[in-house]
Amino acid sequence: MTDSTLDIKLKNIPLEYRSKLTIPSKVNFGLELELDKINYDEIYHLVRRQFGSNWHVKTDKSLTRGQNAEIVSPVLQNTKQTWVLLKKLGSLLEQIKPSYDNCSFQVNFDGELLPGLEDKVRFLKLFAMYEDIIYRFSKGEDLEYRESLEIYASPIILALKGALSIGMVSAVEMFSDNKRYGVSFKNDDRGLVEFRTPNATSNPILWQNYITMFYYLLEFSTSNKYNNEEVNKYIEEFHKFYLLEGYELEKRDKALKFSNMLFTNSVDRVLFMHQYLGNNYRVGEELDSYMDSLNKEEKAKVLRRSGNRVNITN
Repeated sequence: MTDSTLDIKLKNIPLEYRSKLTIPSKVNFGLELELDKINYDEIYHLVRRQFGSNWHVKTDKSLTRGQNAEIVSPVLQNTKQTWVLLKKLGSLLEQIKPSYDNCSFQVNFDGELLPGLEDKVRFLKLFAMYEDIIYRFSKGEDLEYRESLEIYASPIILALKGALSIGMVSAVEMFSDNKRYGVSFKNDDRGLVEFRTPNATSNPILWQNYITMFYYLLEFSTSNKYNNEEVNKYIEEFHKFYLLEGYELEKRDKALKFSNMLFTNSVDRVLFMHQYLGNNYRVGEELDSYMDSLNKEEKAKVLRRSGNRVNITN
């Protein structure tokens, strides 16, 4: 898919809910949905009554005390039954209308998709190279990243670069059972790989797109099409203090390259670009123009969160 054909495809292929995804049917995954400013008991009983006892509801210490819940799914697979259930869950959450101001949508995959140390490192480097694209794609329906992002789903590239200077083991340990970052390796029986999106959403269309993209990111990390030289070069030459607001800016060419690299199915490519371009309220603006558009209070908030002003050519 090229840039010249993208607009036509976006018009012809709508962003909609699917009865089944293109990922393998036997791939195991699980979801964790954080909800804030709600009645925990109400959520607990609704989920148990409508989805059964194999769905769990717990509290989350990072959210409003006494007014939050985290819905944890059982192991799911790419079946029609799964997508019927998740559409039903999305409808339920739309009725409840929880706050997602400080919440994340989390997807877990079996660690067997990254069986070795080198596979995990390749995955981390690929994620880091494209995390500006991944984060903008994963913003959900919000215009801004949540305030707690730096604490619970921070970008990984600077931490990864530092850890890699010590060695591969240090790089993997840095992201093991560490909720600070957007990806984590869980030290459990299944060695789960966890993705934590910048923002949460109750839109099941977006859930499907997250699951699809994260699965193919894992798959590509072990592919012989993986360009180790290109990825290493990007990590080695990256010397900026990232500005998170820069991750909000549209980088159409890089996103197209990412989607063409990751997906073999043309519909997956178009749906990815649909969601990536959906937050296009700042199309074509450079970071300085964005900063100049803010009032003093907004600009101070940006600088406090980022620590630096940088260009965003990568």
